[in-house]
Amino acid sequence: MNKMKIETRNSLVGKLFDVIGINKSFYKYEQVKINNKATIVSPVEAKVVHIGKIDSDGNIISKNHKNVNLKLLIQEYSQNFYKGVYINFYLSPNNKHFWITPCEGSFIYTQKNEGKSKFPIFLGLENMFGIEMFSKAVKKNASISSILQTKDFMIAMIAVGSLNVNRIHTDYEEGINYKKGIPCGYFSLGSSMLLCFSNHQEFLIKEGDLVKMGDKIVR
Repeated sequence: MNKMKIETRNSLVGKLFDVIGINKSFYKYEQVKINNKATIVSPVEAKVVHIGKIDSDGNIISKNHKNVNLKLLIQEYSQNFYKGVYINFYLSPNNKHFWITPCEGSFIYTQKNEGKSKFPIFLGLENMFGIEMFSKAVKKNASISSILQTKDFMIAMIAVGSLNVNRIHTDYEEGINYKKGIPCGYFSLGSSMLLCFSNHQEFLIKEGDLVKMGDKIVR
């Protein structure tokens, strides 16, 4: 069993936001109302930017038809998600900035990418103006990818930093069985969460929806 309290390094903007106190309010876990009848719930409070397919080579295709290969984010586990589906959630500065387990399961893999950009790419530009930033941000910004093994399939939870972030935290242990709705990570101001499924899901949400943490998202 490995203790997995991991964080990526802070960005210059993130350090400034720490000094003036903006980030402080984003670091707190709060009690979340969970739909107990749901098998899978939303791990975040966010806007649904895109729901898409994962192709036979493990590429996730963005809203603006750019792609990123999952092997970059989860290595050999990417093979489990070929021909699967994913949801891209965008967290605005007004949203809660921690995430929870979407269903019961145990974490079996974690990958930290520090990011290649000194000044992280602002994911909100794509959300607000339709400018393609998704693929560039996933490749250049900090991210932490977690594989959650459920009873029947795997879920990949990929937290991607934005302009004011590049500091992302996980707060769980591998090999422990967690119930649905347990806080397991957080990040600073503005970010995205990719939720990838290894098989087809019938979603109850659609692009443009604003979802609350703990809402039922799969039929």
